Amino acid sequence: MSSESNLHKTVDFLQEFVDEALLDLQVSTLSEDDFESLVRDKRSVLNWLSKFGHFLSEDSFHMGFRLEKGSEIDGAVLGVYATKRGDLHIFLIESFVRDLPEHPLNGRLTTLVIIAVTFFLTQYPDSKAVYIIEPDEGLISHYQKFGFKLLRDENVMFATSDALRLIQLSLLTELLSNQ
Repeated sequence: MSSESNLHKTVDFLQEFVDEALLDLQVSTLSEDDFESLVRDKRSVLNWLSKFGHFLSEDSFHMGFRLEKGSEIDGAVLGVYATKRGDLHIFLIESFVRDLPEHPLNGRLTTLVIIAVTFFLTQYPDSKAVYIIEPDEGLISHYQKFGFKLLRDENVMFATSDALRLIQLSLLTELLSNQ
């Protein structure tokens, strides 16, 4: 399966999950116009422009989250799947609603990305791991809650596919028990 078709399958899966959870969010792949809006978004603290080449890669993993009836992207992720190694490299993950506690994406972006990434990787029998490249220092402990470990002497976090599957199972169990 090509990375692009897997990405679309992953977005469809995540949208179904979001709909079942009644989160009032729309999940989609990013268009070039979406990417340009991320570059210009005043709420952004990350350098989206510097990663445009990764967006253009045929193995790009990218999606945006917005309110069901909204036009503005409220959260996004960008990575590249290294098909020969079986690794997904996440370069950017950013929520633009971190100061809006009532927003349905607030506090949920990483969880939704983990669900999407885990589904994406299960489509490849040889997938091994996910790397978060240059994670924001303030989010390292947050990512550790999702099974990521900081690699020694590198500004990279790492989680195996198996570890993410276990975390996803835990997240889904917690979500279902809270309903």
